[in-house]
Amino acid sequence: MIAHLKMFGVALKYVFQRPITVRWPEERRDYGDRMRGFIVNDRGKCISCQLCEAVCPAKAIKFHLEADGRRYPGIDWGRCILCGYCVDACPTGSLKYVNNTEIVWTDLNVYRKPAEMDPDDVAPLAGTKSLI
Repeated sequence: MIAHLKMFGVALKYVFQRPITVRWPEERRDYGDRMRGFIVNDRGKCISCQLCEAVCPAKAIKFHLEADGRRYPGIDWGRCILCGYCVDACPTGSLKYVNNTEIVWTDLNVYRKPAEMDPDDVAPLAGTKSLI
């Protein structure tokens, strides 16, 4: 009986508070500048040192030979845990985060080759609204 009264008290306390959830996509959260979004590669800065592949704990990065004769990293988003070790290990800063955290894929093949990791392809969504 006392447990039921305690549960009722907790429920009554939260009835008068604002909901925590967001009505997405009408409203979007502002995660701030330090949010780790998706990772893109600036191929002009990449020196193909393969340090990002070596430090990846999830083994989500694999290098491919491209048309210009150099090897560039590709990321398997099905395996990536967004730990950021690859971005920290990159000596030239070619790997970087973008602010877009709302990317959706329509199939299960989520491996992105180096040619598909251009920074312009994952631009932030327009119409984001700060809830903080």
